Amino acid sequence: MIFPIEHLMDEQKCYDWLVEHFHQGQLPCAKCGGFHYHAHQNARRPVTQFKCDDCGSYFNVFTATAFRATKWPCSTIVMILRGFLKGDSTLSISKELKLSYPNLLYLRHELMGNAHFKRESSLLPDTVTESDEVFQNSGEKGIPHPDPEDPPRRRANKKRGSARGKTTVRPSMARLGGKAG
Repeated sequence: MIFPIEHLMDEQKCYDWLVEHFHQGQLPCAKCGGFHYHAHQNARRPVTQFKCDDCGSYFNVFTATAFRATKWPCSTIVMILRGFLKGDSTLSISKELKLSYPNLLYLRHELMGNAHFKRESSLLPDTVTESDEVFQNSGEKGIPHPDPEDPPRRRANKKRGSARGKTTVRPSMARLGGKAG
């Protein structure tokens, strides 16, 4: 998902983005799904509280979403979603936006649960799937190493540590004043 940075500070553009992505560009009544409604209250611009003419219920862009009881501005919600989708940690988002960590963590878990519940449940079209090879380039998977006697563990550990030849102290033993060898 692309989040143009110039739109992230404009409340109206953030509101329009939320309507587009939460409700596919049309804001139906959350209770009956109808489109016969009128603006009831506009105290929290640009978020408008609507009253449905068909069923009489009140709703806004956040009704029936994970953000249903929030008072955050639209730009803050877009920034939260941007951070979640980028993979930023909850702690870094809470510090950056000066929001409560437990509230953001609860929100992240709710959004992840919604995504899990609404995921595609059909089988993958391929019979073979590759996974969990994060640190290897895709073109190198079938190429054997030139020296079969050189295991990957030995190749990776070329840099020597700071305790060359010295006896290291385990953290549990350090508290007791002892050394381990």
